[in-house]
Amino acid sequence: MPLGSRWPMVVDMATVQESDIEMGRLITKCDNPTVLYVSGGNTQVIAYSRGRYRIFGETIDLAIGNCLDRFARVLKLSNDPSPGYNIEQMAKRGKKFIALPYCVKGMDVSFSGILSTIEKILPQLLETRTNTKEDLCFSLQETLFAMLVETTGIEQMKWKSHGGNDIFTNLQNNQ
Repeated sequence: MPLGSRWPMVVDMATVQESDIEMGRLITKCDNPTVLYVSGGNTQVIAYSRGRYRIFGETIDLAIGNCLDRFARVLKLSNDPSPGYNIEQMAKRGKKFIALPYCVKGMDVSFSGILSTIEKILPQLLETRTNTKEDLCFSLQETLFAMLVETTGIEQMKWKSHGGNDIFTNLQNNQ
């Protein structure tokens, strides 16, 4: 039985992403935000304009959450409380940056090459004892986040040149 026929209400068929972004819009009072939408299964740069969302960039292959989960399994990190949290804690103790593949194509990103490289070189990296799991966590986190910041920054520049607002402008105006 359809929900609308059981209870007298209008049901808007919004996606989970739209409802997550709408909560952010309400809290920040942004009219035309540029959003870096990151979850276990999604990595997208989305902008809101004229009543609809537009995806300007996204992952070509693997979402960042999936990448972090798989990386944690490769390093045999615990899932308790979460792989991402455990990677972050280990990254804080990392001292050495290890260059990893960096794949930004326009406003799209690719994470699978980073993971494949780590799986391939992990035994060598740890065998030499000059690199640690903490260094790998630090390097992965810095590389992935730099890629996301770059794609979001490109979107911000393009969007502002077309008259869109950014979250920083909206936050300053609403304080």
